[in-house]
Amino acid sequence: MRINININWRRFVWLAAFGLGALGCAARLPEPSAADAARAAKTWPGTTVSDLHRGREQYMQRCSGCHGLVDPHKFEAGRWPTFVKEMSGKLRISGDEVADLTRYLVVASESPETH
Repeated sequence: MRINININWRRFVWLAAFGLGALGCAARLPEPSAADAARAAKTWPGTTVSDLHRGREQYMQRCSGCHGLVDPHKFEAGRWPTFVKEMSGKLRISGDEVADLTRYLVVASESPETH
């Protein structure tokens, strides 16, 4: 019996590269701060740093399953709500999750870039 190790090896390398790429991007995602929460509260009263962290976690978990994570700075803040709304039907997420995800991406897109 012959085992084709090359196919399994290639799959492993691809998965490892994808996984490391996702981790690298996650490390560049802005960490929410008190200043971010204060800025967000102007649009979403009562926003906390925990709310923004929840949105960041959802972004990393939900969105990376279908495509790579996009640095929030790549788009203007006003574009993120439309993107999230379009994708939310595919994700089948609750209204609260949509709000957390949107709030994080909008605020993160306006935060100072760290990379």
